[in-house]
Amino acid sequence: MKVIAFVDVLSHWCLAAQPALDALRATLADDVELEIVLAPLADGAPVGFTHEAEAWFYTRGTLAYGRELDPGWCEGSETTTWHANAAVAAGVSFGANPIVLGRRVSRAAMVDGLMLGREGEAVRAVAKFTGVDDAALRDAMRSARIVDQLHAGNARLAEIGCAERPSWELRNANGDRAVLQGVWQAEAILPLARALLDDERAYKRAGPPPQ
Repeated sequence: MKVIAFVDVLSHWCLAAQPALDALRATLADDVELEIVLAPLADGAPVGFTHEAEAWFYTRGTLAYGRELDPGWCEGSETTTWHANAAVAAGVSFGANPIVLGRRVSRAAMVDGLMLGREGEAVRAVAKFTGVDDAALRDAMRSARIVDQLHAGNARLAEIGCAERPSWELRNANGDRAVLQGVWQAEAILPLARALLDDERAYKRAGPPPQ
């Protein structure tokens, strides 16, 4: 059984989805492989909307997830989420846990107000969280490996027919598969994961069919 979560660490909806990731990790980790795929908005191009628009998006989001977040990282239409996601990918390449580091970076931007749309700020934050040297982290962020990894994440997101973050692909060993776009609630994702896992376990108990 595998769950693939497609995220952007500067997406407020992905921050809202952190409890779902934590619950999957805490309750199903022994039986479910959980893969985090970083898929920066617009594949690293500028976000294309103003700070005022992002603030309104957050106000609307508050009506759904019930908390106020800081949109300050989005300084304007030329801001990009690439640097923050590249910093997380680089941190993971040095051994950081993607769920834990992703949460810390998301909160640093949207709760603590750090300007993580800027490369330098993203480097400083992730270096502090991971203990990796600033220069080594920046070099990793700019490496072909990390650049290709982030582009590949967006290609995989498109391949499953999705364009929003978070999106999810759940599949079991039986060949059953579910795709969720834009869903962030643990109460929607966990029961589906458990249902697919229960069917997988049932097939394993049944054994192979008669010859």
